[in-house]
Amino acid sequence: MPPEAAEKLEELRLPRSVQAAYLAPLRRAAEHGVPCCDLQLRSYNVRHVEFMADFAMRAAYYLKLPARGPVPLPRITERWTVPRAHFVNKKSQENFERVTLRRLIQIQDGHPLVVRLWLGYLEKHVYYGVGMKANVFEFESLDGIDEETRAADEEFLGLRGKDKAGDGVAELAMTESLSSPVESMEQPAPNG
Repeated sequence: MPPEAAEKLEELRLPRSVQAAYLAPLRRAAEHGVPCCDLQLRSYNVRHVEFMADFAMRAAYYLKLPARGPVPLPRITERWTVPRAHFVNKKSQENFERVTLRRLIQIQDGHPLVVRLWLGYLEKHVYYGVGMKANVFEFESLDGIDEETRAADEEFLGLRGKDKAGDGVAELAMTESLSSPVESMEQPAPNG
């Protein structure tokens, strides 16, 4: 390769999106530090769980969720001893071991709808061989949800003026088609 071409190749810079893949994921600082969600990732392969933890942290950053972690949790080691053959060959046994690796990611000060969106996105794009378990914490007033909060949630999701999925369920439950099987079950069976 001529020296001029080598210099031009050195001058070229990778795009920022490609550079970001080589760096640690960016994080947002939590304002109050109130936990909203604990996400636990589990896998038998350390590469898979680390990749998914990195993906979850990047997704949380771009959804403007303050995230802490990934915190390594203790490994779960399971061992089994099985005879290699039956009956006479009891002394010849084989040992098996399975180690489960875990990571914890905690979301703080997040809006419940954004946290649900984040969890749905991770569930849709989960890496094979990785299991997820989420504990979501929601805080509400003792009076329940007032109209201002409901209107703010609808405006946040862009549902204002549109048909919501939950409205049709209540109307469907009140129809005669759902109540008629219950009435037929309450009638006594004929003797015969």
